[in-house]
Amino acid sequence: MVNKKISRSSPARLATLAILGGALILLSLIRKGIPLDAASNSDPGHLSRGSSGVLRTLLWHEDSATDGLYSLSVYNQSVGDSDSDADCSYVHNVNKSERCHFTKTTDDCSIDEGFIDYTVFSYCQFSAALLPLALIILFIWWLFLFIGLAITADDYFCPALTVISKTLHLSHNIAGVTFLAFGNGAPDIFSAIAAIGNAKNGEAGLAFGALLGAGVFVTAVVAGTIAIIHPFDAMQRPFLRDIVFYLAAVFWTFVTMWDKKITKIEAIGFILLYIFYVLVVVLGRYIYQKIKGPVMVIGEISVKNEDEDHTASDVEDKNRDNEREPLLTNRHEDTKSSVNILTDSSESREEDRSPFQLFLSAINPIDTENWAEMGIFKRIYEVFKCPMVFLLVITTPVVDYDEELHKWNRYLNSLQLTTGLVFASLATKVGLKTIGSSFPVWALVLIIGIILSLLVFFTSKNDEQPKYHPLFAYVGFVVAVVWIYSVANEVVNILQTFGVVFSISNAVLGLTLLAWGNSVGDFIADTVMARQGFPRIGISACFGGPLFNLLLGIGIPFTIATVKNGDYDLSITLEEYVLAGFLALSLLTSLIVVPLSKFRMSRPYGISLIVLYIIFLVVALLTESNIITADIN
Repeated sequence: MVNKKISRSSPARLATLAILGGALILLSLIRKGIPLDAASNSDPGHLSRGSSGVLRTLLWHEDSATDGLYSLSVYNQSVGDSDSDADCSYVHNVNKSERCHFTKTTDDCSIDEGFIDYTVFSYCQFSAALLPLALIILFIWWLFLFIGLAITADDYFCPALTVISKTLHLSHNIAGVTFLAFGNGAPDIFSAIAAIGNAKNGEAGLAFGALLGAGVFVTAVVAGTIAIIHPFDAMQRPFLRDIVFYLAAVFWTFVTMWDKKITKIEAIGFILLYIFYVLVVVLGRYIYQKIKGPVMVIGEISVKNEDEDHTASDVEDKNRDNEREPLLTNRHEDTKSSVNILTDSSESREEDRSPFQLFLSAINPIDTENWAEMGIFKRIYEVFKCPMVFLLVITTPVVDYDEELHKWNRYLNSLQLTTGLVFASLATKVGLKTIGSSFPVWALVLIIGIILSLLVFFTSKNDEQPKYHPLFAYVGFVVAVVWIYSVANEVVNILQTFGVVFSISNAVLGLTLLAWGNSVGDFIADTVMARQGFPRIGISACFGGPLFNLLLGIGIPFTIATVKNGDYDLSITLEEYVLAGFLALSLLTSLIVVPLSKFRMSRPYGISLIVLYIIFLVVALLTESNIITADIN
């Protein structure tokens, strides 16, 4: 069996995101129809501000008395002299020449986190005729950031957590459901933190949409596809445990949304529920192993009976970097010899190069060794992501026990102590503050970084990693967290700009672009594992992974928000209830159908899940279009 490396940040991810994003924008244009200002050259729906400080807007509304025809009405809103309390979506009703001023003076258009105001960029840096060009640029930038988010999580954040768990002497089981699960869910969780941090007036639709939308996608589309590709018998105990916990989490989320408020105790409760889940996994597996006896190991895969629990070790290996090669087949001696010969020749080439040449090779963001074998699309992808890879390489240390010298590079690691600390200070905006009245914090951080870099450089060797090398994993962890959070903020801000321009709600943006983006990598990796004959590894992540993301994706950001500002009032729309309802329906379908099928994951079961997801998308879009309505107040 030939097995290839599976990367969540692969060219397939880029292509899939581009297709899905383009499809969503096309659907939004079809759904919304022609914008108001395009219906007339005179811009009938414009905004004017009178001397009384009243914002007067002509808005289209559906008149039931005229059989659904649209008519114009005047909307008045009081505003201040220097800014506006209007919703940012009202920009469509503003005269084209006034849109830049509107986005600059409207509080709802401003950003709370991040560095670039993309709404102002779209309406101020480009004329109305060139707005499509601005959106194309933003979409390409969004793809670039999303790829960077995946690379940071897979290649920097997860390896750091692996080393940390080993240095803390955590068991494989505990590490799998804590540190490594956090590494897998980092993009989702930090995107939720960014969405809540940027939310205004309790509008948490982007966070709930992403977490619940990704849950529906993974439990329906990914799980269904795995069952279609490779029908198999599910692991009874872990399957039932994860679905029951997931249903409990969804129910609690629904109750919170129904109350339209989340308290500090409720937010912390989501985190405590996950801690309880971890205890159940660890204790349950310990008791199970005591009852069933010792585990037989073949290669690198633990083999038990039909109830084997893959939640920890298997999900760790599959989700962390998706690069594990199944080892159920015997390895022949000639294969070992070939590998050893290749390794020896590679090491000899490494020894022939000077330390500075090794440094230049380490910071090269393009895979030059395999460049000749790459196809055209792979080469485009390598070039596309290389700026982000270069920045990550020079700022974020990586300790990898599978690499020679555990990936120690004296020149690079010394440099990273300076660049990493300076980047972290600037990205968190702490470095932009001043000590006293004139000395910037970033300058102090730079001095400290240079001292640490010199200390490491003169106390280490080129050909041997120092004893303190594992400490670089902790530095890499901190810098990777800053990278993920910073990139997630920009991703969320771009999505909110798309929402303003295309009049798409945050909930729909969350359940589509953000949810798809965070789940496409899992879809690719899980289906490849199924094709290779290991569907159980993929299916275990379809329920345990989204459960982790939902509990901590709600628990962590809302705990932060409630600690800062007290109880958090939620602005919930019908779309969020549709999301929670269909996620519960997907889980209930699996909970009922699979046991009745004697835990057989069959092709009809997989097809039914995918049909359920299609129905969900149709209902969500009809709800967004106000074709399906309900009084939720």
